[in-house]
Amino acid sequence: MKSLTSRAFLPINTDLFNNPKYQELSCDAMVLYSLYSQRKEVSAFHSQTGNDTFTDSEGIFIYFSNDEAAKILRMSVRKISTLRSQLIDCGLISVVRHGLKNFKIYVNTPETTPAETDLVLPWANFDFEKPVKSVPANSASTKSQKLPINQSNNNQTKLLLSRESNESVSQNQSNTLVTPKKSEKDVLNELSLDSIITRLKDTFSLPVVSRLKVLANNSYTKLKWFSDTIFKAKSQVTKKLLSNTRWLYNPASQEATRFESNDLLKRGLESALLQIAEIVYKGKEKIQNKAKFIYVYLRNFMANAVKQY
Repeated sequence: MKSLTSRAFLPINTDLFNNPKYQELSCDAMVLYSLYSQRKEVSAFHSQTGNDTFTDSEGIFIYFSNDEAAKILRMSVRKISTLRSQLIDCGLISVVRHGLKNFKIYVNTPETTPAETDLVLPWANFDFEKPVKSVPANSASTKSQKLPINQSNNNQTKLLLSRESNESVSQNQSNTLVTPKKSEKDVLNELSLDSIITRLKDTFSLPVVSRLKVLANNSYTKLKWFSDTIFKAKSQVTKKLLSNTRWLYNPASQEATRFESNDLLKRGLESALLQIAEIVYKGKEKIQNKAKFIYVYLRNFMANAVKQY
């Protein structure tokens, strides 16, 4: 067993399976997160040895391109982009543009599984270093098996495993997964979010929609405000430009002010949202009126994108 456990593995944090918060996270996304997490350990090692290349005021970060991840996981770059958006939505990573092509990825620790949760992996985190009393196979009970566990994980396993004997719960209990009940308010909020997201996908790219969800923190009210602010800024830019006769009678003017035809607007909006998030929520200077700042920033971005069309 020692020769097996001493080999290099890519570990997956069991909270990603046990914590209900991550129940919508795909296995592919979990593996991608594990890659990010392992790379973070490398950045942390450099930091401990005095190399601050991968450390800034926000903490330790990594560089990990979608192309590199796609090659490792044998997936398409587009698939990796989708998985990365899942991790962003779950709060497991945050991504900040650095320069023209690079992105800093900050890898966050998964939230600890609540103590009252029925675990789907109650036997996880074996400690192979501790000797375990062997039981003959022909006398071992199928309903009660000795399972070595990491004692530091007892706060998550106390409802499913006995501390004295580390015995598993009965077969019927261990096979029962209780899905947390959602309140009527939560259900209605999710339906409202789905409704507005469906409309936004008709105009914006999927990365833009993902950024908006993160900025809105899955709040329908905030997401609608961001959506309305974007269209309000675009309407103001359109109105101002078309007041100029040179733009008014230019056949390309209408195309320049549409997300569907102006690629600078469509692609640039994601970068603008990332920069807004960095300035508003992570910037050193305190912004008194965040709503006004976001509106003005979006309006100026759109005006430049339209002029460059």
